[in-house]
Amino acid sequence: MALNPHHDPSRLKGANTATFEIATDTPTQSSAPIESKKDLGELQSIAETEDQKILRKRIDWAILPVLVLCYFLLFTNRTNVQLVYLSDDPRYPFTKNHYAIVQFVFALSYSLPEPVWNVLLRRVGPRVWLAPALFLSGLIAIFCAFVQDWQALAGLRFLIGIPLGALFPGCLYYITCWYPRRQLGRPISIFYSGATLGSAFANLLNSAILQIDTGEKYTSGWKVGSDWVVIIWGLITIVASVIIFFAIPDFPDEDNRILKSAADHAAFRAWYVASDVTRKISEQYRPHAWKQGFSDMKTLLFILVQLTTVIPRDGLAIMQRQIAVNLASKLDENASITIQTLLYVPPVALAFIVTVTVGILSDRTNQRGYYMMAFSIFSICGFAILLATTNATAQYVAGFLAYVGTWVCGALCWVWLACNCEGLYKRAIVIGLAVGMLNLSSGLTVPATVILHPYENGVSRVGGVYFLALVCLHLCVVALTRFYLLDQNKKKKALGNLPQDATQYSGPNGLPIEDKGDKRSDFEYLL
Repeated sequence: MALNPHHDPSRLKGANTATFEIATDTPTQSSAPIESKKDLGELQSIAETEDQKILRKRIDWAILPVLVLCYFLLFTNRTNVQLVYLSDDPRYPFTKNHYAIVQFVFALSYSLPEPVWNVLLRRVGPRVWLAPALFLSGLIAIFCAFVQDWQALAGLRFLIGIPLGALFPGCLYYITCWYPRRQLGRPISIFYSGATLGSAFANLLNSAILQIDTGEKYTSGWKVGSDWVVIIWGLITIVASVIIFFAIPDFPDEDNRILKSAADHAAFRAWYVASDVTRKISEQYRPHAWKQGFSDMKTLLFILVQLTTVIPRDGLAIMQRQIAVNLASKLDENASITIQTLLYVPPVALAFIVTVTVGILSDRTNQRGYYMMAFSIFSICGFAILLATTNATAQYVAGFLAYVGTWVCGALCWVWLACNCEGLYKRAIVIGLAVGMLNLSSGLTVPATVILHPYENGVSRVGGVYFLALVCLHLCVVALTRFYLLDQNKKKKALGNLPQDATQYSGPNGLPIEDKGDKRSDFEYLL
């Protein structure tokens, strides 16, 4: 690899030296005093020069297609077990209890290691970490096609959860290393919703594969088994992992593909840091980042924000399939599985369009909380209608509202977390922790509330009530989080004229300035 002007070997070797600030009694002027900003937490987005716009587009085309493909394959391999369960293939005699156990076992291995996976990603780089993880997941997915009972499938799902768990938090963290924190809404919303939209269309391909005739008779007819769907997507994943290995750029401090010269690195640094003087492109690993991530009140608040909107989204995805089946049967008693799957696509497509649009608007206004509170109303209305009516058409329309609300809030909650967590390693840990807690909670509660309870007119009543309660709580938690961040900004503004050491983490011997992160008084939380 070519030596880059901003290469930081400490990313692999650890911290050997540190810069210290010693507390003094002499007031110093902050390099970017908060009090000079017009509207605290509500600045306009970063103004870009023409050269910076060209650089941003180059970054867009270099990393977003790769990451969307990565998340698309993750999402497809993660949900293909649903296809096995729903296919009525006699070789897989799944009961509801079996399916719930398989999902729970998968959630354990998928969720628990995610903070560690993100730290390893930062240490070894995306090419060495993300591509092999995708390759392993595709390989294990193929083996899932050859199991003979649900116990073996549960074991393989436990194994596949280990590499799959590295992908979503890793891709999300990788985006935050390439885009300024005031411009994260657009790329994260594209990544978050684009892959899921692709999976909705992939289901159409799956339904077509299941209709292919074979020479072997099953109870459902002369059909290809769901095992072939798993094999095909496993092979696609393996091929894609090889492509991603060669296509994905390194982190900005070591990249020589997008940033080919010293001038490119300097231009990127000016664009990425802009007015955020605390923003870093490289950082030495410090174990103190673990304590910062786990002890920060914001971590708990953002986890609650995510749990209360993404869990309803996951549950809705399961219920919406049954709602689509009911509507297709209402329109045509002999509707094919392809028609049923096709009805699942429009709500997802609308949610994709709205999510990306709101992501762009949130960047321009530098507001996340207000948008989330507004769209949580969509979620509340959608789930309320699902519970209040038995009409298949009304339930289908309600699904549009709930999808839009949960998807927009789901994307913005990741944006909100990422732009308010400073320090490369702390941000990696907090993102991994938040994703892990979310996936663990979803893996436990969604099967328990949706799968194990009977459906009434296409809706699990227990699941519907649970999800409605969560989205109502989401509105309250977002308001609380925004109030907390606003209060912290006001406190930082009051401390703006004091020395940095006197305001945060001061001690008799001083502490490395790198350890302060978003606790520095010149770091402004975005609302």
